[in-house]
Amino acid sequence: MPIQRTTCFKMKDEADITGMIEQYKTLEQTARKDGKKYIQEVTSRQTINDPRSQGFNFIASTMFASMDDFKYYDEECAAHGKLKAWAKDKVGGPPLVLYSETQ
Repeated sequence: MPIQRTTCFKMKDEADITGMIEQYKTLEQTARKDGKKYIQEVTSRQTINDPRSQGFNFIASTMFASMDDFKYYDEECAAHGKLKAWAKDKVGGPPLVLYSETQ
């Protein structure tokens, strides 16, 4: 069953949100597993400012065909590693990561 991953970030500086969107676009184009694209869908965007957002101002969604692909993304994907390295000093605190099976 496909796996949907939603990650919420608290970007320290809203000026970095445009860069984060570009990082996710690059991720979508460059992420490979066994030489093939394996992420089915990538979306990212700034959230609407609202107290219920608890400071999270950026959200990214990724869709995977399987839990194995999800785990690869989380633990081994070089393109995801580059995104994390870029964002390391730009994100305040750990992201909120939610994932679920989709139908």
